[in-house]
Amino acid sequence: MALTKCKECGKEVSSSAGICPHCGVKNPAVRGKQQAIGCLVFIVLALIGFFWMKSSHNPTSTPPESRTIVPKTQEEIRKERIENQFSTWDGSHRGLTAFIKKSMNDPDSYDHVETVYWDKGSYLIVKTTFRGKNAFGGVVKNSVTAKVDLDGNVVEIISQEP
Repeated sequence: MALTKCKECGKEVSSSAGICPHCGVKNPAVRGKQQAIGCLVFIVLALIGFFWMKSSHNPTSTPPESRTIVPKTQEEIRKERIENQFSTWDGSHRGLTAFIKKSMNDPDSYDHVETVYWDKGSYLIVKTTFRGKNAFGGVVKNSVTAKVDLDGNVVEIISQEP
């Protein structure tokens, strides 16, 4: 161990000492080494964590090129086609919501309450209940029932309830 002079009091101190035993000032050389070791440990742990997470998220051990892709059935395709018509956020039917907002006095006041649907094979019956401002500025609850094709287009309004 080498002896160095303390920058504060000028007395000799071991270069490996963390602080001067005479005046209590921290030794910047030791502190810098400790920080460097700490940074190195952090980087090594981060790399280990990264590779561990990457390997644990792989659902299969087979390489992607050797996995077989199973085609979707007609029923799965139809189900996706219907599900894509509805918002994942609040369950509202996108096409019917747009239709309703076009006919409202204040489209910005539209507040979705509930949407239900019935699958009729070649079309859907969709009923949306919502709140919105009427012509006098009062908030009222309404519902609209519509026939909707499998692409999400409103074909016919069946009923409107004030």
